[in-house]
Amino acid sequence: MQQFSAFFVANWPLFLALAIILFMLVRSYVGPGAARAMSPMEALQLINHQNALVLDVRTDKEYQDGHIINAMPAPLGMLSNHLTKLAPYKQTPIVVVCRSGARSAQAVATLRKAGFEQVYNLAGGIMAWQNASMPLTTEKGKPPKPGAAKKVAQEEEAVTEGEAAIEEQAGGEEKTGARAIGEDAPVDKQAPAADAPVEEEGKKDAPEIVIYTTAHCPFCVRAVQLLKDKGVAYIEISVDGKPELRQEMTRKAGSSSVPQVFVDGEHIGDCDGIHALDAQGKLDSLLGLTRA
Repeated sequence: MQQFSAFFVANWPLFLALAIILFMLVRSYVGPGAARAMSPMEALQLINHQNALVLDVRTDKEYQDGHIINAMPAPLGMLSNHLTKLAPYKQTPIVVVCRSGARSAQAVATLRKAGFEQVYNLAGGIMAWQNASMPLTTEKGKPPKPGAAKKVAQEEEAVTEGEAAIEEQAGGEEKTGARAIGEDAPVDKQAPAADAPVEEEGKKDAPEIVIYTTAHCPFCVRAVQLLKDKGVAYIEISVDGKPELRQEMTRKAGSSSVPQVFVDGEHIGDCDGIHALDAQGKLDSLLGLTRA
């Protein structure tokens, strides 16, 4: 005990620094502006359905080694310099990530004090994300535009109201247009109804676009978003809990991973594949948007 007391007296600056660090960490979790923790699955739902911004506060080296798709880099030590750039996102959900959740907790506190209300800390950080079998990428992504979450919510509300009206008008008859395989399969919200008038003669020959997906796949979300951005009608087939559909997809695509995209029955690629075709200027022709 005497040895410890002597050691403490001789090294009191170190103990004081440790106490301050611990106090700051505890305060970031339970004090004013405390970080609101979110599991990887909860974060994925926020990213997929509300176009949440992923803010990566790790170092540039850590970010370059692998990050969540479309994450925006903002190292913790430079976060104050990013506040002006982040200002348009004050009405957007933000998921802050680091390696383990400690640095991101501090970043959440900083953002909340700066007026950002919808800020969440990814509990366990990138390590928890990988442990949940979520993918990382080294590709530079495109963070969502400010206000995208509100637009998505409005679109989903409009789609829900539209579907309800169609069901009422059809008297419970099976809807056509975007075909969904399985009762719980997602339905393409942009595909026209079967009885919708054809305004342009060329649209009669539009190719049939099919994309196989799963519910909790960031790459599926990214691929579907590209199709939405192109404004094309597509058929989305969920293979969740449906081994026969995944086998069908695997047989046709030669791969068991999702997503897989087909045009008129011809496999054109996965998420990276269709983005590569788009970068090469070849995707529009395949989707029937331009004449080959």
